[in-house]
Amino acid sequence: MRFRRPRNRYGETPEPVTPYQKAAQVWDMRMGDALARAKNWRLMAFGSLGLSLLLAGGVIWQAGQSRITPYVVELEAEGSARAVRPVVQDYRPSDAQIAFHLALLIERVRSLAIDPVIVRKNWLSAYDYVTARAANTLNAFARDNDPFERIGRETVAVEVTSVVRASNTSFQIRWLERRYLNGALAGTERWTALATVAIEPPRDAETLRANPLGIYVTDLNWSRDLDTAPSRPSGPPRADPASRLNRTIPTPPSGDTP
Repeated sequence: MRFRRPRNRYGETPEPVTPYQKAAQVWDMRMGDALARAKNWRLMAFGSLGLSLLLAGGVIWQAGQSRITPYVVELEAEGSARAVRPVVQDYRPSDAQIAFHLALLIERVRSLAIDPVIVRKNWLSAYDYVTARAANTLNAFARDNDPFERIGRETVAVEVTSVVRASNTSFQIRWLERRYLNGALAGTERWTALATVAIEPPRDAETLRANPLGIYVTDLNWSRDLDTAPSRPSGPPRADPASRLNRTIPTPPSGDTP
């Protein structure tokens, strides 16, 4: 049997609670409760703000969506509808539409009417379909064959016979010119042109009225077929008739190829 020396065990004495400690505890509980409530209100406020911003963005996006679908109706000459289709944002003219405008350009420039008002109008509208580079061909033709000087004694009728695609960006145009002097047929010539085309959709109302499909000729070269009679001899140098038009050549488009 082993003998141990008894140990003295003492209980832990709690810290004395004073009136100051009780008051501090009550104050801490009161302030802590207020701080906790303030934190919860802040979280709720920020959550409501984020939800409001999200809803506002959704409303703005929805307002920007068009609910009206415009349609284009093509009519026949007698007034009947030929085609009805919705308007697309990135519209690409077809080869037939490009060919029509190229033929119209050739007719306006190469033909010669007896009315100077019509001649001026044709030339001004022709410049709406060409860029500065292609306009050089028109200016050179106007210098060598002043249309305003020939009015009254000579008329030229143009008949476009074909417009076909030559490459991804160019078209070949063939036409027949009949020249009349004092009302009598003086000669017939066949011509061929090669036109490079670019598509640049109009971005303002003025361009939309002048060139609605955005078809621009960036390069234009034409020549008379070899089996035709020679054209009229060129006269002495004369003033540039293109200056009478007071027309600003449009800026070459950066546009897409057709």
